[in-house]
Amino acid sequence: MKNVLTILILSFIFSNACIHRSANHIKEPILLADREAPLGWIYLRIYEDSTFEFVSAGLRSENIFPGKVKICNDTMYFHYNDSIPKAGKTAVFNEKIVAYIDGEYHERVEIKLNKIKK
Repeated sequence: MKNVLTILILSFIFSNACIHRSANHIKEPILLADREAPLGWIYLRIYEDSTFEFVSAGLRSENIFPGKVKICNDTMYFHYNDSIPKAGKTAVFNEKIVAYIDGEYHERVEIKLNKIKK
């Protein structure tokens, strides 16, 4: 009986902590795009508050480049909080892809979700 009570109390505490954390930190994405890389994935997530994350995830590590984005017509201007990925700071997009145009290489990610209002 003691073990059952302990498990119930721990479950209650854990579920309340998860609910509280998720309720305060959920951001609604307006754009999700990705592509498979040779040793991992490239992700772009843009949220309704104009924040974004450009993620380069590999087998051993994950590099996250967060910041703010300004969207004008078919162009995205990324303002990174810290370092800038080699893909660059400017991209153009249509209904299917986001293509970075000013980096050390031209990165393209396929759009999976697009709620950007034009």
